[in-house]
Amino acid sequence: MRDQPQSAEEIARRRDEIVARWGPWRSSNLRLAEATFTMDPASVGDAARVRRALQHLRDLSAGTVSGLRVLDLGCGEGGLALELARHGADVVALDGRLAQVEKAEFAREVLGIRSVTVAQVDARGLSVEEHGFFDVVVALSVLDHLDAPAVFGVVQRIAAVCKRFALIETKLAARARGVREFEGLAFRGAPRREHRATSTRAERLAALDRSLDNDQSFLLTRGSMLRLLVHAGFTSVAELLDPGASADAPWFAAFRGRRVAMATAPQVNAVPIGSWGEAAPPKRRPMIGRLLRRKR
Repeated sequence: MRDQPQSAEEIARRRDEIVARWGPWRSSNLRLAEATFTMDPASVGDAARVRRALQHLRDLSAGTVSGLRVLDLGCGEGGLALELARHGADVVALDGRLAQVEKAEFAREVLGIRSVTVAQVDARGLSVEEHGFFDVVVALSVLDHLDAPAVFGVVQRIAAVCKRFALIETKLAARARGVREFEGLAFRGAPRREHRATSTRAERLAALDRSLDNDQSFLLTRGSMLRLLVHAGFTSVAELLDPGASADAPWFAAFRGRRVAMATAPQVNAVPIGSWGEAAPPKRRPMIGRLLRRKR
């Protein structure tokens, strides 16, 4: 971090250098200095989404994130990580794209926030050995850009480093169009194209709303996502409702607790824990019925 304070003019010049190198900020409109923002001052960027995440995290943590060690996996331009730090959290912000990491690190330095560490790390490379343990793990729009079996491994990695709970936002498959096997279990979902097979590395890195490198992802159904979270070691999963959230991309709080044992009915302890079933496919009306209605 620089020792001398920077003028608004110098901050704007450095911001513009990053824009020239990597393109404009697309989500985090941060105020870097008086009348100096990462985006147009009138833009709110993804501040509403950051506010939603912060609200969930505070409510799930007895009203405060102060003192928590938080992992922001797939941190993007760093808006949430920096906001969490301003509220007292110690944050590690990881992203696989160098452009995102440089933008987040620049904002961290300019704002003088010392309790955020920003690093270029692919979610598939997360590990206890390299990154340690966290009270809370945040993974927003990460799992739905992974193909199988990577999505299974990343959920296991999240569970391995998580001590209390994970906040996960992910798109789900509306219906199962495929099955993937993992550790003896069947997980249902649907493939989704992320990039053209002929797209270049540079094109893939520039597509910020797509995967880092894989051609396609595998979206899990709701039942399979819940089954995967429990299989990875989370003991309870709650869906968090918000009027601003997308219906096809729910937010889950997955808790890393300990399995309870019944004291008053010990015979139940030998009964396996149930699993989530898959939603029944929507019923299709007979073709003859549809044709008759059209002729009326």
